[in-house]
Amino acid sequence: MISTPAFAGKAVTLAKDDSAFLAYDAPSLYPEGIETHPTTGEFILGSIRKGKVVAISPEGKVRDLIQDERLRSAVGIRVDAERGRLLVNNSDYGVAERSAPSDKFDTVALAIYDLATGEPLHYVDLSGLRPDEKRFANDLTVDEDGNAYVTDSLAAAIYKVTPDGQASVFLTNERFRGEGFNLNGIQTHPEGYLLVAKKSDGSLFKVPLDAPENFSEVKLPKALIGTDGLVLADANTLVAITNVASGVQSDTIFKLTTNDDWESAKIADTFDTGNVYATTGTLRDGKIFVSYGRLNTLGGSLKGETPLLDSFRIQEIGSK
Repeated sequence: MISTPAFAGKAVTLAKDDSAFLAYDAPSLYPEGIETHPTTGEFILGSIRKGKVVAISPEGKVRDLIQDERLRSAVGIRVDAERGRLLVNNSDYGVAERSAPSDKFDTVALAIYDLATGEPLHYVDLSGLRPDEKRFANDLTVDEDGNAYVTDSLAAAIYKVTPDGQASVFLTNERFRGEGFNLNGIQTHPEGYLLVAKKSDGSLFKVPLDAPENFSEVKLPKALIGTDGLVLADANTLVAITNVASGVQSDTIFKLTTNDDWESAKIADTFDTGNVYATTGTLRDGKIFVSYGRLNTLGGSLKGETPLLDSFRIQEIGSK
């Protein structure tokens, strides 16, 4: 790995400075989504393998936040601080402890919990919205009214779930199809639109909340193949976290900036992660942290090729 500038100009050395990593013991967790608790400062992570959500204190103590037998894999997660909610995408990739062969790429749902207590508020089954498709609810975001938007990486769709749990297809289009996983990272922009990444071909879409059918493709200097998660650092700065897709091993985090309201963007900085299968990130105290869950090793471990991992890392990649 190489030494690269952090997003605020402060040098960060990936390979030589272990203090840039936060390492945690959590057997077979394989985290995917990561958020920050707005009152406690804890990291919150969803587990692909365990189908639960954990919280990690600034001192490194790991506790279970959500234990719900209905969850197969806890994929994308989102804190809705204004309403005190935690939203969790439930999908079945076939690698979770509660996976069922008949439900692989079939069961998708949005589970909503009280952030303070972990008590369930809604469990919204999304499986019937695209009944003739394979389905995988991946990432999600929330708008200022509390509506959730969920990317389905296989069914070429974005779902909308209202605060009272009413679900619908917000947008579907053949442009969202491709090889393997497609629509993935998603963020709500304060100017009233979504920014949505397509992992398989590295596209980035701008989707108006009031007219989703008028979506457009953000002009990028190159395709960001493998984009998994997005972090909107500010209105004009987007962090795109890539791993592997379509035969391309990118393993790079890109800082994107715009001066035309995301009609186009330029690459202002990069950060080399190495082969850790970085997924998505979060802001805490003005710093950007990314989950290194190494999900690419889980399939082999379940086949007995390598031991299941008993720890994972969170990487600080720079400042807001």
